[in-house]
Amino acid sequence: MRQASMRSRLILGFGLLTVPLVIVLLWNNLYATRVVHSQVAQSNRNMLTIYMNDMDQVLGEIENFLYKTAEQDQSLISLSQYDKNSWEYYLSTTQTVNELDLNTNYYDAADMLFAYSSKYEELFVAPQQSVSYDRKQLIQDKLMQMLKDPAQARNSKWSLVELNGEYALLRIVDTNYDSYIGAWVDLNRLMEPMRKLGQFGNDGGKGEALLMSGDGNPISGVGDSIGNALEKVDFTQYLDNGNSAYNIVKLDKPYLLVAKRSRMADMDLLLLLPERTLLEGLPFFRNLTYLIPMLAAIMLVLYLLFLQNSIVKPIHQLIKGMRKIRSGDLSVRMADNKLVEFISLKETFNGMAQQIEHLKIDIYEEQIRTQRAELKHLQAQIHPHFFMNSLNIVYQLAQIKDYEVIQNMSLHLVRYFRYTTRTQVSTITIKEEVEHIYHYLSIQKYRFPETLAFEFEVDPLVELTEVPPLIIQPIVENAMVHGFSIRTGTPFSIKVKIAPAPNDPEGELLIEVSDNGKGIDPEQKDALALKVHELEPGNGSLGLWNVVRRCRLYFKSTVRMTFEDADPQGTHITLQLPRSKAS
Repeated sequence: MRQASMRSRLILGFGLLTVPLVIVLLWNNLYATRVVHSQVAQSNRNMLTIYMNDMDQVLGEIENFLYKTAEQDQSLISLSQYDKNSWEYYLSTTQTVNELDLNTNYYDAADMLFAYSSKYEELFVAPQQSVSYDRKQLIQDKLMQMLKDPAQARNSKWSLVELNGEYALLRIVDTNYDSYIGAWVDLNRLMEPMRKLGQFGNDGGKGEALLMSGDGNPISGVGDSIGNALEKVDFTQYLDNGNSAYNIVKLDKPYLLVAKRSRMADMDLLLLLPERTLLEGLPFFRNLTYLIPMLAAIMLVLYLLFLQNSIVKPIHQLIKGMRKIRSGDLSVRMADNKLVEFISLKETFNGMAQQIEHLKIDIYEEQIRTQRAELKHLQAQIHPHFFMNSLNIVYQLAQIKDYEVIQNMSLHLVRYFRYTTRTQVSTITIKEEVEHIYHYLSIQKYRFPETLAFEFEVDPLVELTEVPPLIIQPIVENAMVHGFSIRTGTPFSIKVKIAPAPNDPEGELLIEVSDNGKGIDPEQKDALALKVHELEPGNGSLGLWNVVRRCRLYFKSTVRMTFEDADPQGTHITLQLPRSKAS
């Protein structure tokens, strides 16, 4: 069965309504005022619901960002964890401020995003560009005053804050690590979209739209015409309680009041419409009721022509454009139209299509930049842990004047640290990585000349395979830290073997590190295998987790690390990697 089109339904609806409308309008004149009130109230209540939902959505998005950042942003969590004069504290503050500045572009409804270290009583802010310097200073002073009060800092919802006669919404989230993150939202600026689109306010001529607190006080700007009258009325009885669609309020003149409650904060959005303006055209429509039967035929023809040219055709163009966007053609644009509504719709649709087209590109580029930045950050986290021990060996060798060994030791150290400090390099070959491990183990050999032995077995076919730097050293370090023990007789031995995977020599690479040390308990081995593959680092085994994480970012594919018992004793760790990046 063919579905009815909008054109046929409009024609049918017009015909069905014309005859009954004459009778209904005659009877409806007695209730005209009430109908006008109800219809206007319902229409504006729907509009208020849309605007309030938009406001609540904006506040909800900001609140979700605050919770997510408080739980996951390590730089924010670390604000109160380091000494104020330390390099780590400087990095944490810098990264926190940069993150806040970046997110002010995404959450432009927030006049200011801020972070606070309660330990050092230091506040970091990221205001919008529209916030003046003086206004910024006033907000900062107010925030410092409130954040020093633990009761206010731990408020679990959006709260109203008064500053020099103006109100704002404040949300503070505790990280539970002596640091906080929050947002400051100016209510007057939050109301600007509604006033611009609906023309409410001093010059709009449609009445007044304002925000009212739960105790009945205005918390957004209002026109001078009713500003003084508002103070004389108790608005708590008119706030949205779900019992009444509208109320008539007498200020300087009667107003129709419609209210909508916010889900996010203790406030209501109110719309005050002059009652006289709503009833101005009522006598004219009463007389027009008697002419409707004679004008019905003429109006039907004109109505159909109007619908075809002014509404149906532009809507069909809009539907056609939306289908093209759904199919992936983001270059589609709506044609010009003479109606103001469709001009606004055209501008909105064309702007939306353009933004989606740009956003698709921006998101892709941002993902690439984010992955590159995270890769460099994780790579920079690896630092040598035996620097002091190496210097101590050089000192002891200098005391016994073994200059040849000192020269060899120094050469290994220079090459080792030259390699580990190249954080700008994101790709090296297997051959370079193995040479680095050779220098590392040679240094360890000088520490334990009689109790340490090592060997390498590298397939020549994989020597030029590219991998992220410093992925083998953490595994070897793990063997030294957890498996090494000074023994008599058989020395502690480490073997590094690198070769193509037997089941997929062209596609996968195996890096195996085995030792004859103390080994790992089965329970610890299973827990370690799970820990290194988690999305976030846990307590301990950060080096092995770091290896898996960086390899995943680099290859954009599955990376596996397994733990087994070596024969006859010790531990055997296998890192399975792709031989090339995923396209």
